[in-house]
Amino acid sequence: MENIEMRVRVTYSKQIPLRFTSILDLQKIWERSCRRAGIPLLYSQGFHPQARIQQASPLPLGFCGEREIIDFWVEPSPAKLFQESSINPFLPQGLQVLQTEFVDPFSKSLQPFVDASDYSISFFDPLSEKDLAVLLEKIQTSETILFTKHNGKQYDLKPLIRSIGVKTDPSSKPSFTISLSSSPNANGRPDHVLQYFHYAPSHCLITRTMIHFLNYV
Repeated sequence: MENIEMRVRVTYSKQIPLRFTSILDLQKIWERSCRRAGIPLLYSQGFHPQARIQQASPLPLGFCGEREIIDFWVEPSPAKLFQESSINPFLPQGLQVLQTEFVDPFSKSLQPFVDASDYSISFFDPLSEKDLAVLLEKIQTSETILFTKHNGKQYDLKPLIRSIGVKTDPSSKPSFTISLSSSPNANGRPDHVLQYFHYAPSHCLITRTMIHFLNYV
């Protein structure tokens, strides 16, 4: 039987102009841009049909992303394949498709297979390499890194940290790098680590540079 739908996996970047755009608003942007590009998205059934779009590990508000991943279900339309050249001209500043590929439309959701995320953190009031090294040592030597959620519950970020480091580049200011578990049952956030050590997340730019998956993509 011929497939009546296709699933497109898109790798894209979300940069500073859209860092405070919520995941719901971002989905509307994708839907509107696809419509303008003539890409036939598929919609859910029911009284309030929604475009079939599935984001892997949505970014928290205020974060940028270098290689985010999102799936779209589209009608099989050879005349208008979902690719970089067909969608990028219709995307707003700060959003760019880097790569597209077709995957099995009936394969499992990406989210349960997310394992870890890598982040780069640069401070608007730049920290010196020495200051970043001090922060690195504090994180490494702390027995626990506790964060209190809105519901009053605490969780320990220390066991969720996979790696940390300081990145130096002659062409830019030094930055702090951290890799955290991002699994459904153990999800660490870099802004929570910063807050524990009294660094305000609003004073820095947090960029997710990579999402790691378990035996899936």
